[in-house]
Parts: sequence; C-alpha cells; structure tokens
Amino acid sequence: MALPILKRTSPLPVRSPATQEASWQRDIQQAAPRIDVKFPILGFLMDSEATGYDLKRRFRNPVGFFYRVSDGSLYPALKKLARDGLVTQRLERHGRRSRKVYSITGAGRARFLTTLREPAQPVFVFDEAQVKIYFAHHDPQSALAHMAHVQAQDAQRAEMLRWLADEMEKHGASVFRKALIEIGYAVTHAKAQVFARLFEEVKSKLSVDGPARPRRRTA
Repeated sequence: MALPILKRTSPLPVRSPATQEASWQRDIQQAAPRIDVKFPILGFLMDSEATGYDLKRRFRNPVGFFYRVSDGSLYPALKKLARDGLVTQRLERHGRRSRKVYSITGAGRARFLTTLREPAQPVFVFDEAQVKIYFAHHDPQSALAHMAHVQAQDAQRAEMLRWLADEMEKHGASVFRKALIEIGYAVTHAKAQVFARLFEEVKSKLSVDGPARPRRRTA
C-alpha cells in the first residue's frame, strides 16, 4: 500500500544567515539539559515490566547508540519514579535469591505519553575529536591521527548498525525503532566516508606544502 504524501500547511519562512545565527544562539542558551533518564525508563516499562538489570541491558542496544546511562543515574531514577507513584516495585524470590521487579502505573503511562508528545530539544553535539581537529594547525600530524581514529570508529559503528537493522527486520521489530537505526547507520556511514576523503586531502596538502605553521586567524 502506498504511503500517504505529507504536505506542509504553510511554507517555511526564509531567514537570512544573520537571523538564523541569532536563532541558533538562542537555542543554545535556552536548550534544556539532555532528556531525563526517567523518560526512557518509563518507555521500557511501557513495553513490559523489568528489573534494574533488565533495564541496564535494554539501554545497551539499540538505545545505547544514541543514549547512555550509568548505574549511578538509573537506580536513583527508579527510586524517584517509585516515590512519585509512576512505577511500582515488587520483590520476587527465586530460592535464596530475590530481585525487584518494576511496573509502570497509570500515572506513569500518562506522564510518559505527555513527555513523548512534547517537542524535542535541538541537537548540539559536543565532539572532542572535532574540537581538537579545529585547532590542529598547531600540530598537523595530530589532526591526521584524530581523523583516522574517528573514521575507523564510525566505520565500525556503521557496520554494527547495519547488522542490527537487518536483525530487527528479521524479528519484526517496531518500524519506528528500525527507522531510527537506519538513520543512525546512514549518518554514521556518511560521516566515515567524509572523514576518509578529508584524511587523504589533508595528508596530500601537508605533503605538498610541508608542515603547517601555527598562524593567527581573523574573524
């Protein structure tokens, strides 16, 4: 069946570069902290009840490719959700061992759906390697090392995402989750290709011009 064509009800406004820059600066200043870990926890519990260990595993793949969580934030968040009545917990015993199983409540479902429908914050990436490459005219060889490392990492990550998308297709995973992995693969694969090309261009330029000397730049 053909997918419906999505149409805009009104055209996007045409903004000058200066206006766009001002808007971008406002977004940086007004952007909220990264999404609260309690939201994905509620999302996982919307699917099924889980223990803390189960949730740790669910945060690894595929969510782990675009969101990381530590034990230091996961378990305090679960306690806060329980205090707020958004999740319940019960103790399950298996012989001498016991475990806490968390389930989402009606209030938790309502909170999750409300948050899900809110507009997402703009994306701002803090990439240490790219910051170092920006200043690498002070040590050009370090730029080549960073570019090669980033390219190798992205190529490996893209291969993993491609495999994961194929596995999700085989097992009938949510079309939305598979689409997200496909986006991750496309972006990561393209970035790896760009870094491979730029690595060769920079390397060739350095061999022709010789080691670049640090110089002051004007705005």
